[in-house]
Amino acid sequence: MNSAGFSLLELLVVLILLGFVATVAGPSVGHFMNSLAFKKQTGKIMAVIRYARLIAVTEGEPVRMQVADNANSLSFSGAIQKNRDLGLGEDDKISFDPEIITFSPAGHATPATITFTMGEVTQQIIIDPLSGLPILKIDED
Repeated sequence: MNSAGFSLLELLVVLILLGFVATVAGPSVGHFMNSLAFKKQTGKIMAVIRYARLIAVTEGEPVRMQVADNANSLSFSGAIQKNRDLGLGEDDKISFDPEIITFSPAGHATPATITFTMGEVTQQIIIDPLSGLPILKIDED
């Protein structure tokens, strides 16, 4: 008998192989997605820092930035009076050292370290005092 198509046994073998590949690749894809979300949130925080510096320089007035009371947004005072929501999850944390960072109209800033934690992953952002720009601290493990 010469029939076109696949036998039931061939289809079962292919499904078992696909299940095995999905089992092996699944955790890697999950880790990749978490890493991508962490990088996206870190980029968002850095953009907000650059925004605060830009407002101080363009308005010619200092801008002070600190973590707002709800710990999910940043609060600005000085040349701009507003809160900027970061969209952090309930387990995510952000902290400033010192608690208030001031950006001057000349582009300088308070030397500071911002620590952002999402789950078990932590990233430190250093504020360069001369340029006022955020710099990612790279761990040298």
